[in-house]
Amino acid sequence: MILASVALAFRPLAPAGSLAVAVAVGLLGLLAPVPPAAGDGSGRHHWLAATVLGIAATVAARAMQHPAPPPPAWFAIFAIVAAVSEEVFFRRLLYGWLAMYGPVVAIAGAAAVFAAIHVPAYGLSALPVDFAAGLVFGWQRWATGTWSSAAVTHATANLLQMR
Repeated sequence: MILASVALAFRPLAPAGSLAVAVAVGLLGLLAPVPPAAGDGSGRHHWLAATVLGIAATVAARAMQHPAPPPPAWFAIFAIVAAVSEEVFFRRLLYGWLAMYGPVVAIAGAAAVFAAIHVPAYGLSALPVDFAAGLVFGWQRWATGTWSSAAVTHATANLLQMR
């Protein structure tokens, strides 16, 4: 997991290389065994409600940002693939391994590593925002019992960055 996190943090800036690293780490997250989750919040919250809340938070955060120039068209594909790959790794694999220490450790630990791997690309100033996003994604993982709600929210957040 450490090597995969380092690979994500220092993935190449070239789109093809960056996408290849994201997909490889996502496959690792999907194929690696995860201990059975104990004490997750599945059943307490509905998947759709958790996803809508996550997307609402993403839209609100985006509305507070300054407009950015539109990226190239390929970014939409990359944004979705990278988001899903990262969520499989962080919310399925890493969260799954940290869950044996309780949901707070799983949510905060996965969020901290998620934020840290984005520092090389976005700088230290993005660390609080990425940590907050990781907390939202972690809460969604806990609330729904699956990583897919976080993946939908993360992909939406990435796509909103295109505007």
